Amino acid sequence: MDKYENIETVKRLDFDHLDMLVSERIEALKLLAQGMTERQVNDDICRDLILPCVYTLTQFLESVEIEEKHFGVEK
Repeated sequence: MDKYENIETVKRLDFDHLDMLVSERIEALKLLAQGMTERQVNDDICRDLILPCVYTLTQFLESVEIEEKHFGVEK
């Protein structure tokens, strides 16, 4: 087993494809949310799909903080 197995796994990730898939699904959620009318089925969709997804994205955003100095740029 490699000493830095996790690093090697991360290096093999296809972030461009992941970015495309995530962006595609966020756009679909946005379109779904923007077209909602006040009906029970739509309220259920908000409760069961949209709000949990937005919560997960919020957790991701809070977990991954980007500081410019990490990219060779100092403020």
